Amino acid sequence: MQLFARALTRIEVERRLILPIDCLPALPRFEGSYENGITFQVMDDVEILWNFRCKKRNGAADRLAIETDWIQFVNSKKLRSGDIVAFYNDDDRVSGTLCKIEVKRRTSIYNKEL
Repeated sequence: MQLFARALTRIEVERRLILPIDCLPALPRFEGSYENGITFQVMDDVEILWNFRCKKRNGAADRLAIETDWIQFVNSKKLRSGDIVAFYNDDDRVSGTLCKIEVKRRTSIYNKEL
């Protein structure tokens, strides 16, 4: 089941991924406050597990951001602004529910930097 998909902005390629607040119920449960955040594992297309830390941004009402491991993921996939990332919940018979991430390259019509 797809949680969300978004075209990446320059800031998201350089710093952090901003998550839509409506995907919160699909993420692992936050213990304590959003400021403390949660770490959850996400599997990519080559079955590498990434430990993304999601937390509420200071001064940003209802905005969650993935920061930890995000830039390493961006660099490893050579992502650019305009590329699309999609998060999915996948029910695995062995490990239970697992979050997966898929990358779609921007089309050639959008080749100039956004």
